[in-house]
Amino acid sequence: MKKITLGLAAFAFAGGLMAQSNQISLGVDLAMPLGDFGDAYGLGVGPTAGFELPIGDNLGVTLQVSYDILMPKSEVKDFIKSASMLPAQLGLKYYFQDQQEGFYGHAQLGIHSVSTKSEEITTPGVPALGIPDRVTPSQTTSSTNFSWAIGVGYQLEKLDLGLRYNSISPDSDVDGAKASSYIGLRVAYLISLN
Repeated sequence: MKKITLGLAAFAFAGGLMAQSNQISLGVDLAMPLGDFGDAYGLGVGPTAGFELPIGDNLGVTLQVSYDILMPKSEVKDFIKSASMLPAQLGLKYYFQDQQEGFYGHAQLGIHSVSTKSEEITTPGVPALGIPDRVTPSQTTSSTNFSWAIGVGYQLEKLDLGLRYNSISPDSDVDGAKASSYIGLRVAYLISLN
């Protein structure tokens, strides 16, 4: 009897999942850096993709990936040639009304890979003393760190609008490094898989 009851419960749960719609989302991600991160970069923008698996009546499991090109501010343009970040985060979405409809809260955990390419720097020499110009070649550095986000949004039939606060843990090998943070705005078109 116990096996039959468990079997029926599993069948009902699977049927509930199948009645709801797995979704893929494709859109644009906008990042507005804050604090020290905001001192170096004015804005980040790029494509975003996501997947949502509904579970229960008001909950969904999400996976979101973006590729944001960061725009260096004028104060650092002499040193930073280009920069980008690649966030990849798993999350939970809670809908306050119906599943995959209306207002929702969203929490995410994952990683951010940030890559920075420096400008080539030429330090003038002193020809009279026989000291030549010194050229420091362009270098690319990258780091991957733990990140988390919390946010809210509104979902329409074919459109998802989300606003979030994202925090990226500091590099553990850099003394005195602080967490980087930004406000993210995500606008995505929804494609139902069912």
